[in-house]
Amino acid sequence: MAAPGVAGLACPNCGAAITIHALQQTQTVVCPSCHAVLDSRDQQLRVLQQYQAQMRFAPEIALGTRGMLRGDAYEVSGFQVRTVRQDQTEYYWRVYTLWNPYKGYRHLMEYDGHWCDFTVSRIAPSELVSGRQPYVTFDGTTFQHFRTTTVTTEFILGEFPWEIRSGDRFTMREFVAPPRMLAEEVTPAATVWTLGHYVEPGMIAHAFKLTDRPQAPKGIAPCQPNPYPARRNRRLRLAIAAAIPIVLALLLRRVWELYSEGMASPWPYVALLAACAAPPFFADRDATRFERGRWSASDYAPDED
Repeated sequence: MAAPGVAGLACPNCGAAITIHALQQTQTVVCPSCHAVLDSRDQQLRVLQQYQAQMRFAPEIALGTRGMLRGDAYEVSGFQVRTVRQDQTEYYWRVYTLWNPYKGYRHLMEYDGHWCDFTVSRIAPSELVSGRQPYVTFDGTTFQHFRTTTVTTEFILGEFPWEIRSGDRFTMREFVAPPRMLAEEVTPAATVWTLGHYVEPGMIAHAFKLTDRPQAPKGIAPCQPNPYPARRNRRLRLAIAAAIPIVLALLLRRVWELYSEGMASPWPYVALLAACAAPPFFADRDATRFERGRWSASDYAPDED
């Protein structure tokens, strides 16, 4: 993947070599040696922020790694760690900036083993309010408001197509329509909407040829698809297929008395029908629990039973 506009420069803070891949699009680059935050639009690489030299966070996908995502080749050009504080607890998640010289940028977000692939939307969704919960419509899909938080940029590494510093704070609103999510980031400089799609960890490992197995997902992600409705539908079809011969056998027994006196009671058939109905019932129960778990992390957490 040839990248037009690659430049080799030296860090004005420590003298280390810096390579900028997306020269025309990059606004901020972080020195890999001293972690000084530099303005790549300045020919002298003006220092935007001095930074501690130690590596506070290590990306799971190393900078410079190339991989195929949704049919296109991308290179990991930037890495940042974001944090939000809720109920006296800080939650961290990681964002990888991916670069393709012909497709532009996209971003991979990872939290607790869950991955979401985001692209910037040039069109803002239409927003409405239903009761106390706002929602937006985008591309014919309704997205429900999930939560509003104040996000802090905790750590940055690599190059970015916007000006960014450690310690930056902004407001984020998230709207979900699993497996998709819309996120609005509001800063004094701009308001940006991004559209994300949930990605299975195995797909990320395959795309970037990771040798270490990705972390197993913990909990439920806001835009993670609920697997149980599909399971319920499959089990319901199987239950109907299994129940039909049981019902026919019960009818034949009534008419022709094909079975012995030991099987004359209808209760064995009733028990078999109940066994057929149980799997769809439990799948439906699990689907409800899954949604309760999803929304427990939102601004609309369901009341505990």
